[in-house]
Amino acid sequence: MADTSMTPNNNGLLYTIIGGLAVVVVGGGLYLYQMDRIEPVPPAPIEAAKPAAPVPAPPIAAPRPAPPPAAPAGPSAAQLSQARSYIADARRLASAGDFTSAEIALQSADTTVPGFSETAAARREIAEMRTARGQLAPLLNQARRAMERGDFVTADRALDEAARLYPNAPEVIDARRDLRAAQRQANQPGTQDMRVTALLAAARAAISFGDFASADRALDEAERIDPRDPAVRQARAELVAAQRARPPR
Repeated sequence: MADTSMTPNNNGLLYTIIGGLAVVVVGGGLYLYQMDRIEPVPPAPIEAAKPAAPVPAPPIAAPRPAPPPAAPAGPSAAQLSQARSYIADARRLASAGDFTSAEIALQSADTTVPGFSETAAARREIAEMRTARGQLAPLLNQARRAMERGDFVTADRALDEAARLYPNAPEVIDARRDLRAAQRQANQPGTQDMRVTALLAAARAAISFGDFASADRALDEAERIDPRDPAVRQARAELVAAQRARPPR
């Protein structure tokens, strides 16, 4: 039977082990006690993610202006020739007094060559001709009335004025031809008395209307035909008396 009693050496080893364990237990309890007294450190707050800065949109390029249209080509030689033909027709028609047809011809020239300077110049000329023709009709009427009463001097003066305004007017040419025919007829034998009678009638009519200038011209013409005619002298006396009887203005 083995001897189990412990020797002094064995007892020392046992006490050493027990003491070490006690130190470990005490130290562990102390560590746990201290850990319980340490306040926990709160976790650092998590910063919210900042929104990304907006990226500016690229600038919108301004639209480029459309290129100007190509300049139209000038009128052709054929178009210019046609437009000039219309312009010539317009001048010819206006000279004959047909201003409506003249304007139609000018409009055709405008259509053929728009903005043609020669068309504009012709339109201005024809407008001036039309204004002159407005003064032509009274002169022609005056000349024909003078021819009817045998006052060829007055008729000739009126036609001279009409020719100055509008020398190529067919009406002026026709009236001048009629005046010459009337003068030739008046110079035939046996016609002087009729001419004097017509001039005296015209003079007395003018006196009754107070148109002493026309009456004087008619009597001047009658005196050139027959200066010794007593009827002409009587009409002249009537004219003088009417002029004296007129009240002063």
